[in-house]
Amino acid sequence: MTAENQQADLANGLKQVLRYLPAPVGIVSSYDTENGQPIGLAMSAIMPVALEPCSMAIAVNRSGSAHEGMLRAGKYCINLLDSELHGHMAPFASADARDQRFTQPEWKQHGSVWYIEGAPANIFCEVREKLSFGTHDLLIGEVYDLISSGRQDILGWANGALGRLAPLG
Repeated sequence: MTAENQQADLANGLKQVLRYLPAPVGIVSSYDTENGQPIGLAMSAIMPVALEPCSMAIAVNRSGSAHEGMLRAGKYCINLLDSELHGHMAPFASADARDQRFTQPEWKQHGSVWYIEGAPANIFCEVREKLSFGTHDLLIGEVYDLISSGRQDILGWANGALGRLAPLG
């Protein structure tokens, strides 16, 4: 087996295993610095980094349409979704539905950054560090503002599908 085939087998195996690792899912949004238009992508590669300073990390594929714009803007918003807002995901999950992104009335601006009003959480970050690895850039953002609706029906991704992340009992 060639090293390339071995790497492809590992990638396929890891992809299958990661299906069993539930994660919150959201839409990470920003803006195009040239025209102010919103940009964004759906992702589950979201994680807290530290509370001092308050910071969050996202992993963005360098070949993705929003990658360069997010780097230029230097700011992003992690919009955590609930089951009521799950319809916002579809336009971000398919390139064919790209023209339907940012068309729902819940999209608002906080400064230049776009966010979903009424989402369980909107976490506004300013990029402080970038780490490149493989196909992705890990962007570590310092939280500069936070909006929370208090809603707890968080949308997640597991077993290849959207679902609710909720406490047992």
